[in-house]
Amino acid sequence: MGISGAWTAKVSARSAITGRNALSCSVEGILGFNVFLSEEKGGNCCGHQETGDSTIPQNSVAGSMGGTFNAQASTPTKQVSGSGGAGWTIGGTYDPAIEAVRIAVRSSGIDAKGTEVVLGKTDQGAAPAPDPFSTRWNWGLPNPRTDKPSTVLDVLKAPVPVVIPSERAADLLMVNALPQTGLTESQHLLIDLCNPKPQTFDQTLQDESGLGTRTTTWTFTLVPLVNIERVDRAKEGCSSFVSSDSPTFQAAIPGVTLAKSGWSNLVSWEVKERSPISGSGTPSQLPHSPRFAFRPQPANRPTGGSTVRNPPLQYTVSATLEGTPQYFILIQDDVDLLRQEYIDHNENVVPSRADCCARPIDGSFNVGNYNWAVDGGMQGALDKVALEFRKDSRPTLRVLSGFRSPQRNKAVGDVRPNNKHVLGRALDLAPEPASHDSLTALYDACIRAGFHTFCESGPGTEVPNGSPDAKHVHIDW
Repeated sequence: MGISGAWTAKVSARSAITGRNALSCSVEGILGFNVFLSEEKGGNCCGHQETGDSTIPQNSVAGSMGGTFNAQASTPTKQVSGSGGAGWTIGGTYDPAIEAVRIAVRSSGIDAKGTEVVLGKTDQGAAPAPDPFSTRWNWGLPNPRTDKPSTVLDVLKAPVPVVIPSERAADLLMVNALPQTGLTESQHLLIDLCNPKPQTFDQTLQDESGLGTRTTTWTFTLVPLVNIERVDRAKEGCSSFVSSDSPTFQAAIPGVTLAKSGWSNLVSWEVKERSPISGSGTPSQLPHSPRFAFRPQPANRPTGGSTVRNPPLQYTVSATLEGTPQYFILIQDDVDLLRQEYIDHNENVVPSRADCCARPIDGSFNVGNYNWAVDGGMQGALDKVALEFRKDSRPTLRVLSGFRSPQRNKAVGDVRPNNKHVLGRALDLAPEPASHDSLTALYDACIRAGFHTFCESGPGTEVPNGSPDAKHVHIDW
């Protein structure tokens, strides 16, 4: 996949030919073009590779323009007035040293209607009546298609003569009135991509029809497509977050060093919550800055205990330039949903993303609520206890509970502060088959293995060793 920057521009142009035959034309339109910052392989359309097509070279420029025009033409024998729509094909190159594009503009089609008056013609002394006309042509090069790179490269080649399927004088006059860089010679326009102000260019050349000297004035007002990049990625390279973080974003325009351009302070930011429990962001808006950071202010976070995953924090961050917004959807993944529970429950330790490991919920090492866990050495602890337990020729062990997320831990009733189940540093163990004698032997094996040990009648309910209410042995470390 090639790297490219998309641009649009508001365009106005005035073109005139002076001489025996006078012509003038004004155009208002929209230009769209791509800057191919890396080589683009050809023939990839809708995921299907085609053969025999060209490759778009690095730093090529291709696009098209459409607009409406009004034209006036005058000769010693005729006056023509018309309006309509026209199209142009754009091709050129990008100069990374100065971050500018040099483009050629080629007329590619016209749809016009208007009137023509034959001068000197009278009808019983009355002024000549205008004759209406309507016409359409397509000529020259086709608009470039990014799935057909050869058409892009064609724009960069030497221009070809216009073929007009008409011999009517009005048609020829209208074509000659259209602003274009010329057909017998190719003049290029140098557009500074770093400049947000309107850029005006004058072109003068001998008209290809020999009618006289053509002067065209172009005005381009650029509007780039802004990308939003997150710049505060942790060493894990993730783009997720918890409410204690301050996500930071920057605007980026491919092919432009934003900090050195006129665009840098024209970007306005806004963050909006996408769910009721996400609350607001502080600040929620920031005008005229290439960067933006906010602190999530979640509201009504669930802390009553649950056996299902929590809903995520999620926000929409937008960057608006010249009235055109771009969006970045910020949403917690399951790793940060798990980490968020520690913040919501005011736990002393909030695990990092690196502390969280993928472990499917199995009802033992991971009781839930996510297929992620914090593992403080649960398998190693189990192996040590099992070794001691086997010394007494005792039955096998079963893990009843290991890691529990804070919400899950509260849901099962274990509300002790600094609970080590939420850190993956605790196990609830039971002998299998269970008996009063084997439970006592398990308690002794846990003590010999060096763990903090006590018996429980249920999660978070401690009972003395040997109590008839004891259901399992709890260890932590």
